[in-house]
Amino acid sequence: GIGRTNNDAIKNSISLPTLNYFKVMDKLVLEQALKTYKNSSTIDYSTVTYSEVLNALDEYGYLKYAPSDTLSDNSKEKLWTGWDVLNQTIRDMSIVTGSGVVIDDLPNNDWVALYKKDMNALTASYRSCLALNEGKFGYYGYAKGAHYRENGPINAVNGKAPTTIEKKDWGYAWKKGFLEGLLIFPIGWLTDTFINGLKNIGMGGGVPQLLAIFLTTFIIRALWLLVTFRNTKNQAKMQALQPEMAKIQNKYPNANKNQYEKQQMAAEMNRLYKKNKVNPFSQLIIMFFQFPLFICVWSAFQGLAALSSDTFLNLHLSDTISGVLFNGANWANGSAFTALGLFLVMAATQIVAMLLPSWIQKAKRKKIASLGKNPAQKEQQNRAKMFTYIMTAMVLFMGFTLVSALGVYWIVGALFTIVQTLVFEKINNRKGKKKGN
Repeated sequence: GIGRTNNDAIKNSISLPTLNYFKVMDKLVLEQALKTYKNSSTIDYSTVTYSEVLNALDEYGYLKYAPSDTLSDNSKEKLWTGWDVLNQTIRDMSIVTGSGVVIDDLPNNDWVALYKKDMNALTASYRSCLALNEGKFGYYGYAKGAHYRENGPINAVNGKAPTTIEKKDWGYAWKKGFLEGLLIFPIGWLTDTFINGLKNIGMGGGVPQLLAIFLTTFIIRALWLLVTFRNTKNQAKMQALQPEMAKIQNKYPNANKNQYEKQQMAAEMNRLYKKNKVNPFSQLIIMFFQFPLFICVWSAFQGLAALSSDTFLNLHLSDTISGVLFNGANWANGSAFTALGLFLVMAATQIVAMLLPSWIQKAKRKKIASLGKNPAQKEQQNRAKMFTYIMTAMVLFMGFTLVSALGVYWIVGALFTIVQTLVFEKINNRKGKKKGN
């Protein structure tokens, strides 16, 4: 915030407040937070402990900007109420002799306008954390040695402090946006409900978070299958037609060079599609709607507060796999090994799920290999392989760089896809045998 504003100010030849101004501002913020935290009108700094300072800033540091911890109207004016009061206090101090602040220390109007603009843009970029119940979540906030207050006593948790998250409801989600209300909140709500339910029956140690993602993913994929059943069935039919499509392609070995053969092959392919009532573009339709669904799942898991609490084999599912692996300390506590194992399982299942259809096609094509090689057919196969490889690489990259919860989501999704592919293949084989009889 401040650093960015000062850099922008220098570029625009705007004078900066002095270091003394920031020191006085920080002192006023600390005093205000401690008074609220200790419920006292005065502060004796000789008796204030380090833990009290950390806890006061953690719980009441927001008072620097807002007069309360809830912004029901979400207005920028209310957000800056606290800061404007503190800034005016410092201005008033500058006219008092011996206060330690002078006029030259203060920010000018151009700097203030720039600071508010930068901070408004920064806060707008942050996503809201989703929680069904207000409480402390996560382990982020302070460096090693920090403490926090929960249910009265001061406790230490992995050297880091959790954050108080406000309860969110569906109405709040709809105000944030269409997809937030339609999908992101319901996905987060479902996962959070599973987590709390599993905790209530005695599960702990990150297992509720893991199982909740399994259950949520299964439900999402099952519903997605119902919605796209016709298109999924169409894809399965396309797989079953591969031998017949290969025979047609082999009849026109020069289709990639000869325009007449290309047109004849296209006409036969279209007759085959119409006869079997399939749409060769159905997969593209599914992918078009699948991407927004993934974005919503990612947003729900990224913003779900419950995933940042508790660990599974020392791994927080709210952490990224890459972030855990590239931190040397995580190899000592074992979380890096869990992250590595999660990534390897995700990679294996994803590769199998993506390549299984092509493996099935290859097995079927062997039965008609005697008809000879077809350059056009080979070119089409190579394009399909390249597309599959690119999609697999993208999923693995995202699984590596995004929150670990998505790794679990992709494992379950890949297993679902594998089973789905095998079931439809078996059904089509039975139908093919009946037609043959």
